[in-house]
Amino acid sequence: MNLGDAMLVTALWGIWTILAYWVFLSVGASRYYFSSSEEAVRLAQWEGHLPFVSVMVPAHNEALVIERTVRALCGQNYPVDRYEVIVVNDGSSDGTGDIVAELCEEFPQLRCYDVPIGEGGKGKSRTLNVGLVQARGELISVFDADNTPEPTCLWLLVATLENDPRLVAVNAKVRTRNRDATWLTRFINLEFIYYQWLFQGGRWAWFGLSMLMGTGYVIRRDVIDVLGGFDETSLVDDTEMSLRIFRGDQRIRWVPYAVTWEQEPETFRAWLRQRTRWTQGNLSVIWKYLPHAVNQPYPLGLEMLTFLFNYVIFVPALITSHLTFLLSILGVVTVDIPGPYLYMWILAVVIFTLHMSFAALSEDRRWSDAGYSLLCYFTYAQLFILVLFSAGYQNLMGRLFKKKLHWAKTARTKEGE
Repeated sequence: MNLGDAMLVTALWGIWTILAYWVFLSVGASRYYFSSSEEAVRLAQWEGHLPFVSVMVPAHNEALVIERTVRALCGQNYPVDRYEVIVVNDGSSDGTGDIVAELCEEFPQLRCYDVPIGEGGKGKSRTLNVGLVQARGELISVFDADNTPEPTCLWLLVATLENDPRLVAVNAKVRTRNRDATWLTRFINLEFIYYQWLFQGGRWAWFGLSMLMGTGYVIRRDVIDVLGGFDETSLVDDTEMSLRIFRGDQRIRWVPYAVTWEQEPETFRAWLRQRTRWTQGNLSVIWKYLPHAVNQPYPLGLEMLTFLFNYVIFVPALITSHLTFLLSILGVVTVDIPGPYLYMWILAVVIFTLHMSFAALSEDRRWSDAGYSLLCYFTYAQLFILVLFSAGYQNLMGRLFKKKLHWAKTARTKEGE
C-alpha cells in the first residue's frame, strides 16, 4: 500500500466512523421527535407549581434588536406576577439602556440594571454574574438580546423542568429568524436544525445527555449558586456550565417544543469571528475538563467523547481526504488500491445530505432546503476547517504568550418589523 492509498483509506475510515455514529444518533432523534410532540400537548395543559423565574438578558450595545426581544419576553404565556425580565445593560453606548427604560413603563415585570461605569464590556459571563445579584427567582432563565421566544416558550421550559426531578436545566430549540436574508443564514439555519436534532435530540434519546446552548434556557438557581456562578474566564458560558453540571452527575435536557428565534450573522466576517470565539472556548474547556473525564466515564466522559470525535477523528479525516484528492491531481501521490472507495465517499455525501434534508423538512417543509443541504457539504461545512485552524492558532499563541482569551460580541443587523 503506497502513501496515497494509505491516506485515502485512513480518511474514509475516519469519515465513516463518525458517519455511523451520526446514523445511530439520528435513529434516537427520530424517536425523540415523535415522543416530544405528544409531551408538548400534555405539558401545555400542565397545572402544577409555577416557580418564580428571573429572565436575564445580557445586553451590550443591542439597540438594533433589544425592543423586539423585550416585547417577546414580556409577552410570555406565564403569569406576570411569577416572573421578571432583567435586562443587564452592560456598558452600552448606543442607547440600549434608554430603549429598555421606556419599555419598563409599559411592562411591570421588566427591569433594567445598568452595570456601573468602568465595569462593563467584560464578557457575557461577567454580565450574567452581575445580573444574578439582582435576580429574585428560584429559577434563572437566560436569553440573548437578539432572541424572540414564542409565547409558550417559558411555560414549556418550566413545565418540563418541574416535571422531571432528574433535571437541573432545560434548553429551548433555537431557530434562525433571519434565515432567508442571505445564503449564509440559510446554511446557518440548516446547521442549527441538524445539530440540535442530531446531537441534542439524538443524544438525549440514547444517553440522557444534552448541552446548554447559551440562550433560551432555564436553570435552577441553587445549582448556579453551588457551582459558584458563571466562569468569567470562559468564552463559552454555556459549554463550560454544562460540563460543570455533568461533573456533578446532573442532567440537562433539550426541549424541542419550546422555541426561541434568534438573529444569525449575515456576513462572513461576523460569522467567522463568532464561530472562532466559540471554537476557542470549546477547545479551552476540553483542555480544562479532559483530565476529569478519565475518572468519570458518564456523563462527563461520554460528553467529552463527542468533542473528541469531531476534533480528533472527523476533522483530521476530512482534511486528509481533501489532501489525498489534491495531491493525486498534482501527481504527488497515486491512488491504486482496489475496492469501492470512491463509492464509499459518494455514499457518505449522500447520507449527510439526506440526514440534513430530513431534519430541515421536518421543521420547515421547504423542499429548497434539500438543495441547500447538498451544497452545504461542499461549501459551508468545509469552512469549519478554517474556523478550527484559526481558533487553534489563537489558543496556541495565547498559551505561549500567556494571553487571556478575549470575548467578542456578535454584530447585529437591523431587521424589518
